[in-house]
Amino acid sequence: MKQKLEIINNWNLKKLIAELEIGQIKIPRFQRGYIWEKSKIIKLLNSIGNQYPIGSFFLWIAPKHYKNFIRDTEDIELTSNIDHDKYKFILDGQQRIVSLYLSLRGKNVNGTDYSQICYNLDRKIFHIPRLKREKNNIPVWQIFDHDNFMEIHTNYAIKDRKLKTNYAKILHECHQVFMNYPISVVKSYNDDLEEVVEIFERINQGGKRLSIFDLVQATTWDKSFDLKDKIQEFNKQRILNKYKNISNKVFTQALAINVFEDCKNTTQLKLTGEICKKNWDKTKHALNSTIAFLKQMHIRDDFSTYQLFIPVIQNYFFRSGYTKVKETHQKQIEKWFWDAKFSKRYSVANHLKIKEDINWIKEMLA
Repeated sequence: MKQKLEIINNWNLKKLIAELEIGQIKIPRFQRGYIWEKSKIIKLLNSIGNQYPIGSFFLWIAPKHYKNFIRDTEDIELTSNIDHDKYKFILDGQQRIVSLYLSLRGKNVNGTDYSQICYNLDRKIFHIPRLKREKNNIPVWQIFDHDNFMEIHTNYAIKDRKLKTNYAKILHECHQVFMNYPISVVKSYNDDLEEVVEIFERINQGGKRLSIFDLVQATTWDKSFDLKDKIQEFNKQRILNKYKNISNKVFTQALAINVFEDCKNTTQLKLTGEICKKNWDKTKHALNSTIAFLKQMHIRDDFSTYQLFIPVIQNYFFRSGYTKVKETHQKQIEKWFWDAKFSKRYSVANHLKIKEDINWIKEMLA
């Protein structure tokens, strides 16, 4: 049986930051953006300084074909263009590792200056000094950087001999803690994306819940096509005035139905950027025709209660190329729609029933 899990206990903080900096560790697109405030980072640094545990870091060792999952990290000054046969995606610990990277490298990102975080040699704590004249505050990035640390340490050693103080030793101890602080890394070797979703949701119960759309958007993204942007653009159309936006899952289901005649989660994950680009315009027009059709049926409330039916109806327009329902099909589709709604047709095993209804549309058009 193939081993899918490995726990590594020989990493330290220095190695963790280095792996992130050289592009070995990647942040996936489905992770939320960086949001930690400085007060939380200071608490994390003090935990390390006191040698308290800060939790494990969970990495997914992903095959090369998940390259599209790599998030662009230029906004936090990290390389994201390293090509490998395998990728180490961080599933749990992203906020901690990025926080440590920004503070230990003294970055200034999006107007926030992380180089202000210092270690006070008198109080032996990390903080942001309130007064510039406050003495013996060493920026944390200078402690972590070897050349800067050596210069500062030498200066304090000279002062200690003159003033009979002990600052060089305190500084050295802090440096050693950060250089050698042990990190626990859990690696998951799993090619099955459905299982990766399950893992991500189990370890992120207090954070963002991963949706199928997050994964589809990640797998289909390229520089010339971003599904999320296309959907936002669609939902700004005048045709949707006074109606709530069409949900993200309607678009991924519609694309999967139009291409694969099925919209199970595993089928939606077969979508690629090339497939979406090729079928987007036609799908968009089919969805617009569907909205016009629903309005024609005098549906005046928002579309949120009808979103299960939209992917199916739009397939009629996608297949036929019609902009309006053909007169001979009008009563059939309307009857199907109201029967499906009032019988709650899609409340159980909806993917199987959707597939049946797609076949019905094919037969009707034939």
